[in-house]
Amino acid sequence: MGALFRSDRLSDLTDGDLEELGSYGIRTVVDFRTEAEAARDASRLWSTVTTHAPLPIGDEIAQQHEFVERLRMGEITKVTDDDVADSYREILEKHHERYAAFMTLAIDVEHLPLLFHCTAGKDRTGLAAAIILEACGVERETVLDDYELTNELRAHRRIEQLRPSLEAAGVDVDAVRPALSAPRPAMQSALAHLDASHGGAAGYITHTLGLGADGVETLRANLLI
Repeated sequence: MGALFRSDRLSDLTDGDLEELGSYGIRTVVDFRTEAEAARDASRLWSTVTTHAPLPIGDEIAQQHEFVERLRMGEITKVTDDDVADSYREILEKHHERYAAFMTLAIDVEHLPLLFHCTAGKDRTGLAAAIILEACGVERETVLDDYELTNELRAHRRIEQLRPSLEAAGVDVDAVRPALSAPRPAMQSALAHLDASHGGAAGYITHTLGLGADGVETLRANLLI
């Protein structure tokens, strides 16, 4: 508790938000957004941050601003849970280097507390959080519950904010809702992929990301009470 924080973009933080985040003593901020995303929405950081690590991961659905613009232009008219699951599997397989760098920071107690974020805080960061929780032995249903908290805390509100402009452009919001929210089946499928192809999250960290069994043990030692 208080070691790792999953977040969406940091560009809209108020002065009160900065003060509160500073009170948590967060020292490291990992940004999974692309350079274009980061340039468009510059992060506001607080006084206790000593390490700011850009680890850009690009993906059609995860890059929410670009995705929403494509919706408005009519380039995308439907997105299913399976589409989101495909996106997650692609992220996991294409960005080993980025996730390895993230895990290296996350297992180093000198970089904790650590906050990691992207634009929506649900796709690139949702996968990162799920990998850590699974590697630490958290039950899968609890991992999925944590992922779905995104809907309650952000996605439902964000969809309603976008609805007027999307519907004005002729977009059927319900037809693309999986891409704008955190669909449980998509994360469930991504974790099943880790099980089948990498021996689970621990195997993914150990072998695919190259951190070895010692990396997983250090992660558990630092995060588990």
